[in-house]
Amino acid sequence: MRRMDDKNRKALIITLIILSLMSVLSQEENSLISSGVNLVTRGLFQVTASATADNGSASAEELRGEVERLKTENAELRAQVSDYIDIKQENARLQKLLDIKKDNPSCQMTPANVIKRDANDDFYAFTLDIGTSNGVGVNNPVITENGLIGWVCQADAATCKVKTVLSPDTKTGAKDKQSGDNGIINGSATLCDQNLTAMTKLAENHKVKKGDMIVTSGTGGVYPGGLLIGEVQRVEFNAYDASRYAVIKPYEDIRTVSTAAVITDFKAKGKVDGNEK
Repeated sequence: MRRMDDKNRKALIITLIILSLMSVLSQEENSLISSGVNLVTRGLFQVTASATADNGSASAEELRGEVERLKTENAELRAQVSDYIDIKQENARLQKLLDIKKDNPSCQMTPANVIKRDANDDFYAFTLDIGTSNGVGVNNPVITENGLIGWVCQADAATCKVKTVLSPDTKTGAKDKQSGDNGIINGSATLCDQNLTAMTKLAENHKVKKGDMIVTSGTGGVYPGGLLIGEVQRVEFNAYDASRYAVIKPYEDIRTVSTAAVITDFKAKGKVDGNEK
């Protein structure tokens, strides 16, 4: 009876580990990983079947060793799944950047990673791991796959610092995609912590409304035209100077961005045909 209990306990433990492995990977569709899981699972079922049919009794030490081996295999498979998810997400990001490149074929873009946040900057400035040796220069636009997020304000050989569109130092020519109204993207201290910026200098008879898409106008020669910026949240009146402005929510959460790309060159770079400063 004791020998039968040992065999049943071993079979139960191995079966539970099999179920754990299957639950981890059940939602992944990658054929390579699935094939590997099927192979491991098939082998485990053979072990289970052998354990239940074996007339001998495995020692407690052997059983513990088998469990530890299966735990190690389980951990390795989890790591493979995690790596696969990271690669899948990175590929999706790069595909979106490629789509931007297709829409702006003259743009030269260099991908980068955020390596530091400026704790003394209230407008979420950050540093990228590319610099002048990569062709980066001051005033270069900085984007993610979701749109414009800022511009290079400082650069050395290996790194560059980026001011974001949440900063009052940013002055980017912008256009309402729906109404055609023009304005200037200009950050605000009262909006930045909500990941919001402002489109100022709206005409008195503007037709900007909530939900409109805001893109770069391309005036000034600093930014290519047509880059996504954000969506209009509301339109307000500034009683101080009797001006009108729109509150814009960028398509990217600039407060948490970890990767970006710098546009180092484009066809109309340096050509001033508007009032962008």
